[in-house]
Parts: sequence; C-alpha cells; structure tokens
Amino acid sequence: MHLSSGLKIVYGLLASVSVSLAFALPPALAQAFSNGSELGIFYATTRDNEGTAARPSYGSGRHLDLGQGSLEYGVAPLNRGNFNSIVESKNWSQLRSEMARRDTYWTNAKVGQGSKLSDADFFNRVKNFHGLICIYVHGYDISFAESARELAELADEYEKRAGQPVFPILFSWPSTGSKVDYSGDEASLEWSAVPFRDFVNRLYNEKSADSSIDLLAHSMGSRLAFWYAMAAAPTITSSGRPPFRNIFLSCADIDYYTAEQRKEELQKCAEKNIFILTNDNDGPLLTSQALHAQTRLGRPADGGVAIRQIVTQPGGARLPRNVDDLRNMATSAKSGELLNQVGNLLAGSQPSVNSGNNNNSLAQFALTTFLNKPGSGGASGGLLAGPTSGNAESPDVQSWLAGNGQLSREWSSRTKLIDDTGLVTVNMGHRIAWPLLAGLMLSEPTLPPFVATVVHKRPSSMLLREMGGTPTYLYRYYKIDLDRLQK
Repeated sequence: MHLSSGLKIVYGLLASVSVSLAFALPPALAQAFSNGSELGIFYATTRDNEGTAARPSYGSGRHLDLGQGSLEYGVAPLNRGNFNSIVESKNWSQLRSEMARRDTYWTNAKVGQGSKLSDADFFNRVKNFHGLICIYVHGYDISFAESARELAELADEYEKRAGQPVFPILFSWPSTGSKVDYSGDEASLEWSAVPFRDFVNRLYNEKSADSSIDLLAHSMGSRLAFWYAMAAAPTITSSGRPPFRNIFLSCADIDYYTAEQRKEELQKCAEKNIFILTNDNDGPLLTSQALHAQTRLGRPADGGVAIRQIVTQPGGARLPRNVDDLRNMATSAKSGELLNQVGNLLAGSQPSVNSGNNNNSLAQFALTTFLNKPGSGGASGGLLAGPTSGNAESPDVQSWLAGNGQLSREWSSRTKLIDDTGLVTVNMGHRIAWPLLAGLMLSEPTLPPFVATVVHKRPSSMLLREMGGTPTYLYRYYKIDLDRLQK
C-alpha cells in the first residue's frame, strides 16, 4: 500500500493503537447475499411492522415486547447503480463529481420490498457468512428507507474497495423521521438500548469464527454504542473478548463530557480501533448543543450555553428575523464568534427565519433554524464549492504547543479523532461520511484518496477554565486536507 506523508502519520498511529434476493441465489452468491447489480441490506429493527408478514413496512411505532422480544429481522434489496470506487478519482473536480453523483443516486434509490426472516433463518445466514459484518445504527430524524439507503451506499463503496462482500446489518430503531420530534426520538432510542445489547451479544456468539463485527453509529445513534459499553465493559474485562473489531462514530450526538467519562469502557469493546469523525460546521449538532446547553462529541467546538445567549439578549428574549438580524445580535453578544459561525451556516442553507407565532422558544428557534436536511437535488456548499484551506491551528494553540510539545495526545490509546469539516457533498451535511468510512473499514485502515493533516483544537471555554486558563493537554485531530488528494 502506497501512503502519502500525511497518511503515513495516520497509519503509523493506527498500527499502535428483486424481493427474492438472497433466497434463490446460487451457493456462491448466497454467501455474499448480494450480486453485481443488487445489494441486500439485512436488518434487525425495533420498529413496529405496519404492513403484513408477507409485505413488511416499518414506520415510527415501537415493536413492543409481548413475550417474544422487540426485534424483527429481514432483508431488503436495492439496485447498486453503475459506479466506480471514488479512489479512482484523479483530481478534485472528478472526485466532487463522482461523490455528488453517488449521493444523488443513493438518496433517491428505491428500497425494494423487504422480506421478513425468522430468528433462526437470520442467524443461520450469519453463521454461514465468512468476512466482515457491519452493524449500522442510524440517527435522529430518519426513516427506515433512508437509513437503508445510507448503509447501502457505504456497503457498495466498501465492496468495491475491499474486493470482497460485507454483511451489512441495519439496526433500525423507531425514529419518527420528523424534525419536531427530537425528544420523542431520544425516548425511543433509550427504549431500544436493551434489544440492541441483546442483539449484539447474540450476533457475536452466533457468527463464524473467521468473521468480525464493525459497529458504525451515526448522530444520536452513537449513544447506543456508549450504553452498550457501559453495560458490557465489566464482562469484557473478565473474559477479554471485545465484541467489535472497530467502532466508528460519525457526527456523534452525545454529550462531549459524558463521552470523556466513558471512553475507556467504549475502548474495551473494540479489538482494534475507534474512529470518531467530527465536523465543526454540522448544523444539527449545533442545534443539539443549543438544546442541551453542552458541547457534542461530533462537534467539539464551543457552543451550548453560548448559543442560548441568542434568545437572552438585553431587553427580552426574541428570535432573529433573518440572517442579518442574527449577525446584528451577535455583535453585542459575548459569543460573537460562534454566532457569526451560525450566521454563516444560515446564509448557506436558510436565508430567512420566520419568527411568527413561535413563543420565542429556544427549541423552536433551533428547530426552524438549524435542523435542515438538504433536498435530494440541491447542493449544500462545502466540497461542491471547491477545495478550501484552513488547516492551520489558531495562534493560541500554536503558542501552547511551542511552549510544551508534550501537550499533544490522542483521545485515547486506540482512538483517532478525524475532522472532516468541509467534506460536504450533496445531501452529506449530517450523514455518515461514507467516502472516509469505506477506507477506514478495510483490514488496513486507509484514507485515500484523501490526505490528513494533524491539527489541535482549542479546548472549550468550560474545560479551559477548569484547566486554569492554560491547557494541560490538546487532542490531536486528523483533519482532511481539502487542498489536495493523494497522488
């Protein structure tokens, strides 16, 4: 494998640390569960089946446990489309075009009629598979079909790059797929924690000895990874059997400091590595910071309390009427730098904020302002706007490191923080970053065609205050360099 200089740093550190699909296929393809034109997405879901046994359909209701468990199993087919791997891109223009084409296709791809599988049939297929099993846990505000498409896009790219099949399993919990139901989604995710834990444990016990399991969790779904680890870590400590090969957390919507408390338990659940993908320009995570008044793991920049100052201006709380109004409010707020970031996000996605009949509530402000999933055909800036620089560290960080190079450290011994800020294609502002993940899932994790630059981020104001104004450590981030590709 040929590595660029930036990639050598990353890899060196990694070293230390139709409906009948899958039912009537010939034996060779039955093991792969897919073929050249179709991809089978298996699922284990706590969503209620609103259809029939013969034609299942999964909405936002909960599959309540009436003595037979809350999980239902099945497989759904999707057409692959005709794409080459993105690693074949020769330059940024070609890469942007290929990713945009792929995102547009998969966002609109038709999910074929799913077929239920019995408990025994599902796990028999697991036993007969030999290779990588990937569990994908989706996040907030997403339907069953949307999450199946996301996993299909990643699985398709992985198979092209690995040259071998993957067993993709969607763990789908009852998200309502509605922006206004954040709290409802939180409750349904928490309710799904026990079924998820039981599923992972059984999957690990039933799989073939030469298979491994990767866990990929997105957004709010990342909380299931931590909840699982909190329950499983004591058992893993005594048995020495971590259930996962690698763990990937993308756009993790979990309290940053809770993640800090629990990271050692999480690491015990991974045999090899943990990868945490962060994005400073993630609008939904900015919203979550406002709603929770705390920084999120997937957006480790200052926020939360600072964002709340938007609606607590002198003279009474009110909502900004538009982007210009927001920026005017930012000039008199203590958190002006952050609010200007908010304004920039707004300017690129929603130029006008309707402040009528919303009771001036913070939640309504957040929901009407930041929780935007771009439409299937619209560009959302970022990568489509072309490569950008900005990898340099802030002057205060440079000064701290110059005075003490020992401040630099990893998040944990086998965990890598990857900053993919700016790597945004059509519909990929708050989705799994499949172009990165497909490479990191390989037996030898790799970033091509991307190149990473090591940077350090300024601690949050709260953390810096607790440190006495001078950091006692600075975490390393592997920031995707949007100025160049690996040659």
